[in-house]
Formats: sequence, structure tokens, C-alpha cells
Amino acid sequence: MAEYVAMRVRFQNGERLSVLQVPYGLPVHEVTLYLDKYRRKGRAANTIHFVCLTLALLYRELDKTKVALLGRLAAGHFLTAPELNRLASAVQYRMDDLDADEADKGKSNVINLLRVRLRRKSGETEREAVDVATQASRLRYMADFLNFLSDYVGSTLSQSERRSLKAEKEDALTAFRANIPKVPKRAKLNARVGLSEEEMERVLAVVHPASPNNPWERGFVRLRNWLIVVLLLATGMRRGELLGLQIGDLNPSQPKLRIIRRADAAEDLRRIQANTKTNDREIELRPAIMRRLWSFINTERRAIKAARKVPQIIVSDEGDALSESSIDKLFAQLRTACPGLPVRLTSHVMRHTWNDRFSEQAEALGLTDTVEEKARNAQQGWSDNSAMAATYTRRHTARKGREVALKLQERLDEKLKQDK
Repeated sequence: MAEYVAMRVRFQNGERLSVLQVPYGLPVHEVTLYLDKYRRKGRAANTIHFVCLTLALLYRELDKTKVALLGRLAAGHFLTAPELNRLASAVQYRMDDLDADEADKGKSNVINLLRVRLRRKSGETEREAVDVATQASRLRYMADFLNFLSDYVGSTLSQSERRSLKAEKEDALTAFRANIPKVPKRAKLNARVGLSEEEMERVLAVVHPASPNNPWERGFVRLRNWLIVVLLLATGMRRGELLGLQIGDLNPSQPKLRIIRRADAAEDLRRIQANTKTNDREIELRPAIMRRLWSFINTERRAIKAARKVPQIIVSDEGDALSESSIDKLFAQLRTACPGLPVRLTSHVMRHTWNDRFSEQAEALGLTDTVEEKARNAQQGWSDNSAMAATYTRRHTARKGREVALKLQERLDEKLKQDK
């Protein structure tokens, strides 16, 4: 079976591109053509890579049943119902080895495709399901690609063959798209929430550089990781925004920093670029936090010679700009150091926690709902009419709901007491 994998490529001008490749072979031409339309539309590199991963899955599944997609279409025929049903079934499950990045995650900017091959031979057969939203996205991208490729190949056929292929394609894709599941919006009991005040204090106590429970040994790493947690809690920024921060984004005379979108920045040498998803914005910090950040830059970070050539603030102890996988590893180690938390601690939980604290402060200040919403959107880089706040304030909203519901029960409670 051909081992199709999605690979990220970084060009010298900073542009990132994903290609579908068989190890030690050339990229799949028709996939490169298809992905180029997303690049021309300015879609995010991570979005393009997800599409590439989806097409890696498609080609893997077709290869298992010896289906040569281009040859089939060139003969004037589309995929059959059983073949499409097989694809619809395959999109339900994880396939980690589709991604060449996973083979050498966090190790190097050079992909070792041999690791992909070895991983496929590891003997792991357990299939883990993906969420419904991922299934739906995979099916949509597969259908769009098959439609694109059918028209692309069909343009080389005779008029009668082209009409026949088009009719066959449209009927087949209508049935295939019927498999796209609806993404449920009601199941929110297990939705991600922020930390409570007590849980947040516990995490800060453990991550403090002087804490005996701090899970890291080296002084630089202890201080840097403490700053990472503090900055995430203080600003509510995403991990990509934090890792994209450059020294030039700090105001030298005021306690302020700028969060700026820098897609395909040439000065960012990471193959997987950490980037900002929301609007550019300026955030003000408390002077004590800003002083500690400048102290880290001018002392601990400056002591690493290689880091002086890197514009990003958050670097490894070897001087390279830190990767998103390193942030994931940091919080995995922090989860071990803080057992028993009711939520699975990740960098994004810090964002939820900031939003909970923001809601509490807005309530204490007596802000109206409209003012609070506009203030939150400005701080988080969302548009004025964004509805994202509902996603990040579940804990606070649930608490207010419980308070109101219990208030409604007071009269009934008093009546039950009188009936005793």
C-alpha cells in the first residue's frame, strides 16, 4: 500500500505550503493543484494542511482497494457507491500517521519519512474516533476535491464522455454528501471550562520558579514556563499568539504589547508557524508583569547567544523559537504536577479562565451586558458582533444560572418547610 503523507514545506520567503507525498516520491500533482486554490484565497496554513491530511486519507483508502483515481476518471467513470461508502466510514477514525510532522514532532525542522513507515508497522490496530465536526469537514473536503478532479480530468474527454461522467459524478456526490453529519450544538455538559479561582491559585503556586513542586529542573525553563502561564492568564491570548510575540511588539516606555498577525513571516524559521487567528490588538499589562517580562528578555534570555538572533520572545534553552508542541508538552507535565484538577489542563483552558475572571470583574464593576461584550471582544481580538464570548464563559454563565434557579426555588422551599 502506498504510504501517502501530508508534509509541510517552508520556503525561503516564509510561505508555508502542504503537499501530499509518497515517501521518497514526488508530490501528488492533482492534489498540489487543488491545494493551490486555497493558497490563492489566502487560507491559513493550518487549514490547508487539514485539507491535505484529508486527501491523504482519501488516497490511502482508495489505494487499499486498488482504485487508481485518475485512471478511473480518464476512462469516463466515477467512484462507485461501495467505494464512496468506504470513504465515508474511514473519515470517522483517527490516523496519526497521515501527518509527516507527527513522526518527528518537536525534534527538528527536517522530516524523517522513514519514521512514518516504521510507525505504520508498529502493529497498533486500535481505532480511535474523531469528533463529529472533523468527520463533517473531511467529507466536505473529499466531496469538493472529487468534484474538482472529475471536472479537471473530464475536460480532456470527448463531449459525450464528459456529459456521462458529469451525470455519474453528480448522482454519486449527492449520495456521498448525504453522509455529512450534523454537528450537535446541544451537548455542552462536558464542554471545556476555565479554572476556578482556587484551581488557578494552585497552578500558579506549582509553576512558580521557587516552588518545590515545580516539575522542571533548569532555572531558565522554570522561569520561562512560569512567565508563559502568567501571560496566558493575564491576557487570555492563544498559545499561537504568545509564541508569535516578538521583542519589537513590546512598548519600551509603557506596559503594553501588541498582538499582530504575521502569516508566512520570513523571519519565523519554524516550519509550523505559530500565528494569530484573531484581529491585531494592543493589550496593557500590569507594570509588575511587564517589568518581569523585560527582565527575562534582558537577563535570562540574553544569556543564550543563539536567542539573540531570534525575534520571538519565547525561546527554548537552546535559543530556538518555541513550538506549539512544546507548549502542549509543558501543560502535559503541569497536569502531572497538579493531579486532581476537575478540568484537563491545557493552554486553551488558560483562555477560558481569563474569560471567567473577566466576567466576574465586569459584574463587580457593574458593566452592562453590551459594554462587557464590546470590551471583551476588543481584548480578545474578536469582531464587534462576535458570538465567541458564549464559548469562553460557560463556567460563569452556569454559576449565574444556578444562582437564579435557586432563587426561584426559595418560596417553594419555605412552603415545604412549613408543611413539615
